[in-house]
Amino acid sequence: MLPLVLGVVAPPGMNAPAGAQEVAWQEEMQNPIRFVVQTHYGRALGASVTIVNCLNRRGDICFGGDHEDYRCQGVSLCRTPAAMSQFMDELERAARGRPGDPYTVAQAVYGLARLGFVDRALGVAQVCEAAGWWCDLVLGMAYHRAQRSVEGEAHLRTGLLGADTELECRLTDIEYLLDGRDGATYSSLPCPGQERREFEERFWWLSDPLLTRPGNDRWTEHVTRRFELLLHERLWQVIRPNYLFSGRGITDNLVYMNEVTRRGPPNSQDNTGRWRSLESSRYRFSPASLVGDGIQALRYNLEASRWDEGYTPAEYGPVFEVPGQIARFLDGDSLVLAVSVDLDASPVYPRESRFIAGGGPAGPFVGLGLPTRDLGPSFSATVEAVPMVVAIEAMDPDGPVARMRQGVMPLEPGPLVLSDPLLVSRLIPELPTTRQEAVDSMLAQPWIGSANEMVAYWEVYGLREGQPMQISVALARGGAGMVTRVLRTLSGRSEPPATVVSWTEEAAGPVHPMSLMVDVDALRDGDYDLNLEVTGPDGSVAVATRRFKVGRR
Repeated sequence: MLPLVLGVVAPPGMNAPAGAQEVAWQEEMQNPIRFVVQTHYGRALGASVTIVNCLNRRGDICFGGDHEDYRCQGVSLCRTPAAMSQFMDELERAARGRPGDPYTVAQAVYGLARLGFVDRALGVAQVCEAAGWWCDLVLGMAYHRAQRSVEGEAHLRTGLLGADTELECRLTDIEYLLDGRDGATYSSLPCPGQERREFEERFWWLSDPLLTRPGNDRWTEHVTRRFELLLHERLWQVIRPNYLFSGRGITDNLVYMNEVTRRGPPNSQDNTGRWRSLESSRYRFSPASLVGDGIQALRYNLEASRWDEGYTPAEYGPVFEVPGQIARFLDGDSLVLAVSVDLDASPVYPRESRFIAGGGPAGPFVGLGLPTRDLGPSFSATVEAVPMVVAIEAMDPDGPVARMRQGVMPLEPGPLVLSDPLLVSRLIPELPTTRQEAVDSMLAQPWIGSANEMVAYWEVYGLREGQPMQISVALARGGAGMVTRVLRTLSGRSEPPATVVSWTEEAAGPVHPMSLMVDVDALRDGDYDLNLEVTGPDGSVAVATRRFKVGRR
């Protein structure tokens, strides 16, 4: 991903080495913060007109988002605005009066932020004079909730460096975000440990909502949620002392921890009485494919279900996944990517678009700016021949984002190699004879609408000039077999349609460009494969496939 270099401004009291300072983070809250929350939640509830129009079964955010007012179920017995205002004032007064008390400051910041007073929460966090690393965690939580996630990430990472290993593992744990073999693999890794950290780094690299944006706000959201869980556990020890704790506390309760880690802090209630998070959990930015399956299997499904991890960015959005086309070509030892994206497939009108190809959390990477307001940019870029994540990201000035992201592997090595077939516009006057001509006219996505012909360009590598090769071209419906006849047009010649087109010709040299017009008039709507096969004079075979779609968008 793009490198991130940030300066962290230490708040007062953060000059001592972080590792030399201790915070009894496993202990219960003590006065004065204990008295403030005990008094607030111990008071009798009163009627409030603000709840009258709140329908929890519709998913409205009720009770000011204070999910601890679980006894407030209808249009009465809710906290009055005056009571909530008094609670906020008492939280802030307690923290500013004891800036060196870790829990007083942290609980005040957490309380103010979760009830929507993010600016006041950040102001309180900035007076923290407790252990330096603890103040960084509190500041990170406050900055993130104030929609300043880049600064929040910097503070959270600094705080984790100074935290003890048990707390670090607790805040960075991603077990509840993993499925299948990924979960089994991760749970077997010791914490702390290098293998676990490398797994987490790769997971968060693939889960970063925008690779071209500084920082990773999805990671910052996750650590913030985990820190808030820890603080909320201490809150429950005060206001729900009869609750049956399991293990080390409610953060180890599978239902509660799973819900908050995956969906964010609850902010509403459905008609069964169960709290749920709506605002914070729209998108699943982690791959729908398994991390352990590698980049070649990379796949995303942005719309999160109730059982997925979910996150809604507060600093941008909504986010749209858009289609595109990527084809791989060779240039010596390097890989040349021909890339296009159909930004017109989303309601995003970007001021600029950016391209990035990254080989992992620590690089290598290539980044390029794209033409302004081009809704169908196409270009080529030279990258290292290693597994890479390739993305195009475009942001509307008003916040909406369109992105395309795919995993790209190097071309299979061998004595004979084929590039990917590149689909180009059929409206060009002549079939492309060079890669640049093909890139300049490539389709924004591999999709054929009302046209009855499809044009493809590809290259053959590994032969000497004059060596013979046999080429075969066929169409299949989703890999299921031959479905139509192919019309070949090459170098101004054409032949009658056939189910498989095969011919022999001599190589023009180490790089042999080819283009073809394919008859798709008889195809019904659906997904198809264009299959290419080339056999060299020594019997070596190379194959390539392009999946494309026929029909309306």
